[in-house]
Amino acid sequence: MDPEILLWLNSDHDFYSGLELFDQYGRSRTLSRILRFGGATVKNRLTLLYELDKIGKQKAVSHNTPALKKPPMKQEIPKEEKLEPIEVISIEQLRSEQKMIYKMLDNLHAVLPYREKKERMKIAFQILELDDSLKEVTIRIEHFNKHGAIPPKQVKAASKSISDLDAAELVKRQFTLRTYITRYKRLVADSESLKTISKHRERLDKFQLELNDINRRLSK
Repeated sequence: MDPEILLWLNSDHDFYSGLELFDQYGRSRTLSRILRFGGATVKNRLTLLYELDKIGKQKAVSHNTPALKKPPMKQEIPKEEKLEPIEVISIEQLRSEQKMIYKMLDNLHAVLPYREKKERMKIAFQILELDDSLKEVTIRIEHFNKHGAIPPKQVKAASKSISDLDAAELVKRQFTLRTYITRYKRLVADSESLKTISKHRERLDKFQLELNDINRRLSK
């Protein structure tokens, strides 16, 4: 195990010192931002302890595992041929990522009602991004459960920002957003669960913010 991580695990677990270690050795910048934004709550401390302990154990295993000798290749690859990097991930890693996203979403939903309006918008965008990641991971896990193989990660096509849309595209997006806003206003009004209402209101705020921006651009 890395000496710095081991030292922290055996100490009083100072939250911000742990965050610096997670920034250095962790792979999830999103989780790092959420922990830093949420502060040293009991839930965030436990999450940080769990993640650093996991990283430490992974490092210990990798250091103690002897390197495997690769068998000679039967056919040489031509020098001019360039191979795309292949994602290597196990189903255990996917399931671990799924659990982590659930924890992050639970944490964000818990702090959302107590933040200022401006902060709530930022949290809402984070929740939407995590929702998308959760859907992708869940689809890959379900594919593995049915077919015994993990499909490659989908590469999302870069969407245009509002500033890149022409007048016709702005009007089309304006119409779409108005439809979304009407739908989510109805969902907020009809929902009984506070958690469901909060989730629908987050999306409603996001769409309203985008519509306001488009309205300003079209009025110029």
